[in-house]
Amino acid sequence: MKVFTERRMITVVRWIARVVGIALLGLIVVIAIGEGVPNPLRMSFQENLLGIGILAMLIGQIVAWRWEGIGSLLILGGFALFVTVNHGVRLNVVFGPWLVTGLLYLVCWWRTPKTKGDNP
Repeated sequence: MKVFTERRMITVVRWIARVVGIALLGLIVVIAIGEGVPNPLRMSFQENLLGIGILAMLIGQIVAWRWEGIGSLLILGGFALFVTVNHGVRLNVVFGPWLVTGLLYLVCWWRTPKTKGDNP
């Protein structure tokens, strides 16, 4: 009996990404409650681009629960936009998990067998 089959490992990786994603969503909700929702009309162009990057990553976290490929592209695309606009960003406890979840969802999507009529 194989304990660590590829299917089981993908399931574990998927749930790690989901749990970390829930924590990130919770963090953003707490920040939004504490700081308030930003007004895009009063923000600079650079701040709006950063907001779009964060919004893409948030939507990607939600979408990835159903469609891992699309969700991972949203997360990684939003992360790339955020890092490109904000040159001083470092991979730390706050920004590292965004990249990690995007990569984990991408690996899960890539390694999950695709068959006709398959609804994950």
